[in-house]
Amino acid sequence: MNRKMIAILLSTCTCLAFPAASMAAETDTASSQSISVTLTAEPEYTITIPESVSMGNDGTTVNVTASDVKNLPEGKKISVTIAGTSAYRNQMVLEADTSPRTSIRYQIISEAGDTIQTNAATGETAVGKEVVSFTEDGSKQYQIIPVIAGSYKYDVAYTGSITFGIALQ
Repeated sequence: MNRKMIAILLSTCTCLAFPAASMAAETDTASSQSISVTLTAEPEYTITIPESVSMGNDGTTVNVTASDVKNLPEGKKISVTIAGTSAYRNQMVLEADTSPRTSIRYQIISEAGDTIQTNAATGETAVGKEVVSFTEDGSKQYQIIPVIAGSYKYDVAYTGSITFGIALQ
């Protein structure tokens, strides 16, 4: 009888345990998450810098144009900077095809009125200096001025090139 009683007790305990487990499985908990998306359009712009510039003893004024400016982030501007020159160590120098070789330095007066120049003796460089900047369509100007000093010749062409960097800042 003891064995039958133990078997009945075990069967009853097993039956009582399983309905409790299945009730626990049926209990669902809900969780929610808020989703927010802000779409931003990529900035668009076109910067036009003249391909070539000629100047005389007094220098020249150069026009740079920004057009189709759209979607600039708040507080940002399109910055046109000096990225390098064709001269050794990015010096702002124009060279003449003469014998002996002659060269003249030049300066840029930025839109803000800053004088941008280089000096090989002190290591002063113009790379990274801002020439003009834009936040909307328009035209800005800077000046290029030759530095006529030292050994130079008249009536010969002094040539060189400058590369500009254009980026959002």
